[in-house]
Amino acid sequence: MAKKERGFEPKGLTIGYKELGTISIDELLHAIAADVHALKDIYGVKYVKAPRLKLFITNEYGEPVKVQRPTGGRIFYMDTHHYRPACLDYEL
Repeated sequence: MAKKERGFEPKGLTIGYKELGTISIDELLHAIAADVHALKDIYGVKYVKAPRLKLFITNEYGEPVKVQRPTGGRIFYMDTHHYRPACLDYEL
């Protein structure tokens, strides 16, 4: 029986930072900014929809660290702190 050809094409784009190893949050910020600029300047990307960033939080030795709210309690998901006015959606 012949194999069926599947036209699987993953949705979205993944940028890997694993090769950087354990890095500071400031270095991650610079890496993300450089990659976003590359997407814009080299690849001509103009818009994105529903982007997501998953981080494995560690100390300087690569050991896992729990992220906690200032008032106590762990967090596993965080909504963006970036504010985008709704008027930009309607060109007001």
